[in-house]
Amino acid sequence: MNEVKDLPEGQQTLDVVLDQAVEPAPALSPGRCLREARESRGMSIADVTHAIKFSPRQIEALERDDFDSLPGYTFVRGIIRSYAKLLRIEEEPLLAMLVQQKLAADNEVHAPLDTGAELPLPGDFHSRLPLLALLVALAAVAVAAASYFGWPGSAEKQKAVAANVSPGQVPGQVPPTAVRTEQPAEKAAPLPSLSADIRELVFVFADKSWVEVKDATQKVIFAQNNAAGTRQVVSGKPPFALVIGNAAYVQLQYGDKPIDLVPYTKVEVARLNLE
Repeated sequence: MNEVKDLPEGQQTLDVVLDQAVEPAPALSPGRCLREARESRGMSIADVTHAIKFSPRQIEALERDDFDSLPGYTFVRGIIRSYAKLLRIEEEPLLAMLVQQKLAADNEVHAPLDTGAELPLPGDFHSRLPLLALLVALAAVAVAAASYFGWPGSAEKQKAVAANVSPGQVPGQVPPTAVRTEQPAEKAAPLPSLSADIRELVFVFADKSWVEVKDATQKVIFAQNNAAGTRQVVSGKPPFALVIGNAAYVQLQYGDKPIDLVPYTKVEVARLNLE
């Protein structure tokens, strides 16, 4: 047995250092940074929701980095901007972290799902040989009938078809490679592209609400009742004129910016114009 000797004060053996190893700190993320900043300022989630008009469920999901439960990538960017502004911290590093997480998620390689489809067995080709022989025999009968009844040009055509029948091909069917275009194909019409001045409005409904949206021409481009828990995206040319019923339960995103409906709300109905 090796004798354990006393070490000078402050000196540790390698075994002691390994025993006291500290677990690595978790990686930084937008949600974690916002949560720690909120807690350092002594603010509750209720304080945050009252200030920036997002629901407690959405703030909690953001702080967990559970972005899949939020309405969309644009919405997540908007809520991060509003939250960072409230806490008076820089938003750009948080948005950069969000981009890195999104790129990592997009680059994940997933194994293909098992569709249950059976691979062809080695004997499958041989099991089809009787069918192929029958098809060739039918082609020969057709050639003979055409010759007997004297159909003009039919004998030559049928012989050509019978001679070119390949396994798995129905007699009389022209192979795809034999199809030719006599006239030059017309150029496909270009797909319409969205105009640069088209903007999007994103509505998220915590309760049922009536919404009407008019575009720059004062034409109604969206008008309907919306159920609780749903989301609507409306595209058009600004400026927009909006009427939103039950506005306290509606969140509006215009571009990357969440719109506070409280200043525009009277008797539960918000009326506002967005440039």
